[in-house]
Amino acid sequence: MQRAVAGEDANALIRLLLRHTLLSQDAIARMGDLSQAMVSRVLKGTRELRRPDTIRRAFQGITEGYDIPAPDLMCVPADLALDLNDSGDEAAAVLERLTRADTQGAPGLENDAEASAVSSAVLAWLVQDASSPAGEPVPDEGPVAAIRAATAAFASLDNRFGGDNARTTAVHYLNGTVVPLLRQTHAEALRRPLFAVAAEFVLSVAWMSYDAQRNGAARRYFVQALDLAAHAEDRLLGASVLSAMSHQANYLGAHREARDLARAALTGAGDRATATMRAQFLMMEARAHAARRDKTDCFRAMSEAERDFGRRRPGLDPEWIGYFDHSEYSDEVAHCHRDLGHAHVARRLAEQSLAASTGDDYARSRVFTRMVLAAAVLGQGEVEEAVHLGTRVIPQVRATSSARCVGYLDDFAKRVLPYRDQPEAARFLRQAGAMVGAGQ
Repeated sequence: MQRAVAGEDANALIRLLLRHTLLSQDAIARMGDLSQAMVSRVLKGTRELRRPDTIRRAFQGITEGYDIPAPDLMCVPADLALDLNDSGDEAAAVLERLTRADTQGAPGLENDAEASAVSSAVLAWLVQDASSPAGEPVPDEGPVAAIRAATAAFASLDNRFGGDNARTTAVHYLNGTVVPLLRQTHAEALRRPLFAVAAEFVLSVAWMSYDAQRNGAARRYFVQALDLAAHAEDRLLGASVLSAMSHQANYLGAHREARDLARAALTGAGDRATATMRAQFLMMEARAHAARRDKTDCFRAMSEAERDFGRRRPGLDPEWIGYFDHSEYSDEVAHCHRDLGHAHVARRLAEQSLAASTGDDYARSRVFTRMVLAAAVLGQGEVEEAVHLGTRVIPQVRATSSARCVGYLDDFAKRVLPYRDQPEAARFLRQAGAMVGAGQ
């Protein structure tokens, strides 16, 4: 309770009060000036308050008249883990501070980092000596193999069930297992591979944090993954981290930053980038251009990506880029055409992506694609079919611990709002409203 108060975390306060007091959902709703349905969704973990004004109003309403002492928690420094470190020992120390702050719920961790702070780290990485070897096979033995297996396991949980499903456990593993290994002295033959797999693991934690919309923490983990990749002298892995940061920036509406990060990934990887990597980096740039409605640059980037994707040789790719297959590529292009308003093309590509995807390994990604498909069908004027597609996705969104999935559903619901007078649209909005709320 004290940590929730210190961090002004209205969502945590609601859950704590409902689980550990005799207050009813309706009483908490009235205290926080919320709907009872919204309080119920927060309790179930299917929705959280996101708008700053709503969070502030709810927090003040719930705590008014109570003197709850804040714990002796140091606020997270604004620049914690947002720069590259001079040594491996320093990198381990910063990671330890970051994971401890994360597990303790220290105030300030979720504060958004300014683009300038991240740009400094990116520039430092870009100007580093890139002449050292990179992308070598990682030994499948000892601690390296253990961290690699853990990365695969957590990534699988993330892709199937969403970022919040196992994020806390992953952070504890990072703090309790990975960081102590980084602090030890190792021979060069083991040091570089160890830092490389540690970078991959931290990158997976960053993705989970981003998917859970813990964006301040995600940014810090992304930068530290970039730093570890630099200490591992793995230029390609570092470029992949920048591409992931571009993905997050674009989702958050920082489209210029997303464009620049994608270009930095291409520049930093240089001639070492495989065709698959180039295609993926270029599609991140294209996504940023599409979000800005810049058709010229978007089509230029997509054309280059198409050329590179067509000549890719998966056998030459590192394992961590293996997810970027035909399904994923078609999905990225579909996103671009959706944002550019090309409904017919977006629909065709989203359908291609879904047809190329099999199994449940990337269940969350398929939610995104289905939402893009529904939006494209709606853009063609097929309201009934679009809301039918959207309705079919609702159980899948409910089954994941992914704030981004909820965000995609919320975006589609907003697109459907102009058609709310039609019975099918009204029915969908009622069902979707149980998850996305009404602006709260």
